[in-house]
Amino acid sequence: MQYTQRPDLYDLIHPEDFMPGEREFYLALAREAGGPVLELAYGTGRIGLYLARHGIEVVGLDLSASMLGRARQVLAGEPPEVSRRVTLVEASMAHFDLGRRFGLIYVPFRAFLHLRTQEEQRSCLRRVADHLADGGRFAGSFFQPNPLMLPPYSTVRVDGTKATPDGGRIVQSHWCPRSDLVEQSKLVLMRLERFDATGRLVESGVHDLELAWIHGREWRLLLEIEGFELERLEGGFQGQSLHEGDEYVWVARRR
Repeated sequence: MQYTQRPDLYDLIHPEDFMPGEREFYLALAREAGGPVLELAYGTGRIGLYLARHGIEVVGLDLSASMLGRARQVLAGEPPEVSRRVTLVEASMAHFDLGRRFGLIYVPFRAFLHLRTQEEQRSCLRRVADHLADGGRFAGSFFQPNPLMLPPYSTVRVDGTKATPDGGRIVQSHWCPRSDLVEQSKLVLMRLERFDATGRLVESGVHDLELAWIHGREWRLLLEIEGFELERLEGGFQGQSLHEGDEYVWVARRR
């Protein structure tokens, strides 16, 4: 059972307000942009749909056909004036050409870390630069690497439990069997277990998630190399300092 194969479960585990302040952060940037925005790694629409409900035209790009399929189902239940503001595109965020420019391009919820090599990361940044309008911004977030979490660990850690509409629950846990400190990547195995209302286990599966990690100084350098000027780099969506927060939240402009 992978997230991309069961996007309905993904939505239960990651509700719209999963990261406090995240949706409002992107909405404020989108309103300042004053035009259509591009979301990379759109998923099922947790952020993009929120923006569309607030009058923003959104192009949502994602590599996963099943996640976009779920996004279309969700859009079908929205009022026409909301659903027509969203255009979905199946493509890689490292290799896309949409033939238009945007006042804001953003990649939410640490999705940039799915690009595991610097070649992929730099390719994405080049694609972003080519699609930004004059004065446009590039924004996003990923977690600050915690040295204690980078080495491999076999201990299963429970992330949390979410209620399901049928009265049951989903339990998510994870462990990390492999890390590469040189290549700055780690393999995370995430288990999802679904229980019915009686407590009986009815579904279980493991999702493998291989992520890069990027440090703050490295990120500044990557942006500079690819022609971006960092406007701000903070520790969270509510302006936390880098020493206070767990996230790298950035806003950059093309030079």
